[in-house]
Amino acid sequence: MKSIFQYTLILLLATSVSFAQNKKDVKKFKIKAYTETLTETVDGKEKTFTESFQKFDKSGNVTEEIQYNKDGTFKKKETTKYNKNNDDTEKVIYDEKGNVSKKTVTEYNSNNDKTLETDYDAKDQMISKTQFGYNAKGEKMYELETDVQGKVIKKSIYTYDKNSLKIEKKTTDANGNVIAVKKYSYEF
Repeated sequence: MKSIFQYTLILLLATSVSFAQNKKDVKKFKIKAYTETLTETVDGKEKTFTESFQKFDKSGNVTEEIQYNKDGTFKKKETTKYNKNNDDTEKVIYDEKGNVSKKTVTEYNSNNDKTLETDYDAKDQMISKTQFGYNAKGEKMYELETDVQGKVIKKSIYTYDKNSLKIEKKTTDANGNVIAVKKYSYEF
């Protein structure tokens, strides 16, 4: 009997996890927050703890996400702000003590293409910037990451086929040495 109960509980948990992460359902049902708890049986004793918590805006975007350790202590927190197009404009990551560990601010152009990402450290000091460039078709052509002084950290160049499908991303270091090549292939 107990195993049927545990199986049902696991099934309900799995269903609720996929439900809460579906943006359309969050918006449709006007869900403001979602908490995920887990009950485990260890050495014959049940122990329940909160695994995670998510908070949503009216558009169904996750604005706050918190993860907890099994002992109930705070593990990680992330907050996100969005613009009117539901693009994330600011993401803040907190450490296990609740202090800001990293902040990323993102800017977009009039076509809603990401144009600039700026990363800040725990003291709100800029640590790097990544610029994004696009061609007339709106295809991302490059990503250029620079440090505080504007020196190149790495650069990625994108290549597309005649159908505007991405076929390659080549990443180089500050000296222009290739450090990675990612290829994309398609089956029709």
